[in-house]
Amino acid sequence: MEMNESVPLAPYTTFKIGGPARYFCDIHSLNEIKEAVAFAREKHLPTFILGGGSNVLISDSGFDGVVLHIVLSGIEWEEEGDTIFATAGAGVVWDELVRESVERGYWGLENLSHIPGSVGASAVQNIGCYGVEACEAIEWVEEYDTENDLVRRVFPHDCAFGYRDSVWKHDRKGVRVITRVRFRLAKNGSPKTDYKDLREYFSDKTIIHPTQQEVRDALFTIRSQKLPDLARYGTAGSFFKNPVVTTEEAVQFLKRFPEALHFSSGGNEIKLSAPWIIDHVLNLRGIRKGNVGTWGKQALVLVNYGGASAEEIKTLAHEIQFRAHELTNIALSPEVVFIGSES
Repeated sequence: MEMNESVPLAPYTTFKIGGPARYFCDIHSLNEIKEAVAFAREKHLPTFILGGGSNVLISDSGFDGVVLHIVLSGIEWEEEGDTIFATAGAGVVWDELVRESVERGYWGLENLSHIPGSVGASAVQNIGCYGVEACEAIEWVEEYDTENDLVRRVFPHDCAFGYRDSVWKHDRKGVRVITRVRFRLAKNGSPKTDYKDLREYFSDKTIIHPTQQEVRDALFTIRSQKLPDLARYGTAGSFFKNPVVTTEEAVQFLKRFPEALHFSSGGNEIKLSAPWIIDHVLNLRGIRKGNVGTWGKQALVLVNYGGASAEEIKTLAHEIQFRAHELTNIALSPEVVFIGSES
């Protein structure tokens, strides 16, 4: 393991923002995780687990501790009848796993195509898109317990999966390091195209039963039309979660905004559309302030147009939150995780 000092973190994030890490190391194995954790303890420093950097905003002062950049690689494929198990290292690029599963003709991950980030982060964040969440395909998550020096497999009923949520964002944050994730896929399946964008895309093309590759191609087109090009702009994608409220709260909200998008979230809860609120109530879609702004084709996306600081992004985010609460009494919670002393 090579430990480096004062490594700029901006290049390791899709926001292209962030000061230096006091110490930084690439993690290729379990032994290197143990070495890095021991190093941090010896120095009395905190650790931060960094994957693909697609869902973080790192402070301008950086991280005064040890950054473990997870690059654990490898995908293993196992077949049991019509079921396929794909076990991937936490550092595998998420979309590489999806691409390979589609090329092999397996069902289960195609709706999660073209999402930036790593396999480990897919479990931490319980990534979701176009009607599918990662937890629906996860068989188990392998983690390293840094406190007890143990490797264990965690099954879905103990993962506390929720909307963009898991146990690794709470009780196990900072003390458990995901090393591998195993996914259950299928040889035979059917497309999930109930989500509005996909339904409209295929109805226009009169495709009734799209293949996995056709779903993946559709999502490339849909996402490229709505989201910034990461090669040109810095962004973490959707900055806020869609707010989940009680049925009673939703009724009051919809009395004032009857045209607002909303979805059943199960039980006594309704999921409101954060981008609809930002766009149609706050009128903040496509605005720009200095080096930052909201994307003109998707109000939920905050953008670094070049040279932006973390403080600029946070200031814009706080303004959106304040105005949303002031005008709708709805709290918008960040999906993006803030990292560093200023956070």
